[in-house]
Amino acid sequence: MSIDAEDEDIKVADKKKTTAQAPAENKVVKLLEKNPLGMTLPEMAGGTRQLKKIRTLRPMLAQAIKEGLVMPISQRAGHTVYRLVKHLGRR
Repeated sequence: MSIDAEDEDIKVADKKKTTAQAPAENKVVKLLEKNPLGMTLPEMAGGTRQLKKIRTLRPMLAQAIKEGLVMPISQRAGHTVYRLVKHLGRR
């Protein structure tokens, strides 16, 4: 029976690891890591007419802002530019 208990502990530890990796799976964060200058939401979606992609990225962006990974910086062509907090610093 002790072997089963160890297996359960391993499964619980694996679940904790997957939850810790969840913020890294955010598509918005991945896109902004590639571009340190920042991007607008339509740029992340691939164009202003990509409304379906914009709608799917918007909740991910909101989650990243709440977690403190992304900040709005300025505006470009009427859209807010977002940058990763780790890329902020002295200009």
